[in-house]
Amino acid sequence: MPRPDDDREIADAAFLFDNPAKSSGSKDRSEDDSEAPRTEGPEPNLGSYALADHPSSERAARQPASIPPGGSPGIERSDAGVRRPQELTPSPVLQPWTRLAEWGPTLGRIALALLALMIVVYSTFSVEHLMRSLAVVGIGLGVILLLSYPIAITLERPVRMTPEHALRDYYGALAHHLPHRRRMWLLLSSAGRSAPEFDSYASFHAYWKDQVRNLKRNKAGSFTPLHVRIDEFKSDKSAGQDAVKASYRLSFFVRGREDESPLYTSQVETTLSRGPDRMWYLDEGRLPPR
Repeated sequence: MPRPDDDREIADAAFLFDNPAKSSGSKDRSEDDSEAPRTEGPEPNLGSYALADHPSSERAARQPASIPPGGSPGIERSDAGVRRPQELTPSPVLQPWTRLAEWGPTLGRIALALLALMIVVYSTFSVEHLMRSLAVVGIGLGVILLLSYPIAITLERPVRMTPEHALRDYYGALAHHLPHRRRMWLLLSSAGRSAPEFDSYASFHAYWKDQVRNLKRNKAGSFTPLHVRIDEFKSDKSAGQDAVKASYRLSFFVRGREDESPLYTSQVETTLSRGPDRMWYLDEGRLPPR
């Protein structure tokens, strides 16, 4: 009958293998070691693509940010394709457009004409010469009606919510039998009112009077209105901006002859500034060169 110790040796088959059986203590240590990072032997190749030490990656890190085609440092290109400096300085608007500023001089002349008419009628009225008195009243009212022409053609407010609206309102003031140059003057910023040709409303009025006469030359009468066309308008996004740069094509025709060749055409680049009324004002009030 075998001894108990012999039974343990027979049950233990570890001697059949090359490595001796490990005790439970050594098994615990092996499990702990399996959790620790291995330091022996080469690292397996996992197909990594680290390029930290590659020379081309260092050159890419040193390469400056790309510049858009046709651009230059300090210049950005808007979605509309108009190049502009990153920072445009808006020109101050010291005299924003108001209805009183636009109609004030006209209303003053009408008031003087009414006063003069009342004085003349009062001093010359008589029952015996009633027809003469009525004739004087008719002539006086006709004069007042002519004086009211600037008001009649500017009943619509120049709402310049976008730079394009400001340009159309500015040049549209010329497209009348009697151009409304005062509205044009009021739609200019301080920069637009400072030019070698003019620096006051009187000189501005004389400048545009000569320009309109030169545009018409011998192709239209002095009271024949012009037709203004603005095409190919492009500008920066005006939302949140106080100054923008815009480009457009400006053309003048004789009204009713828009199918003929224009009297004048030019591709224009200009800037506009936002005023205290949050409307847009032109920074250039002269007729651009052809």
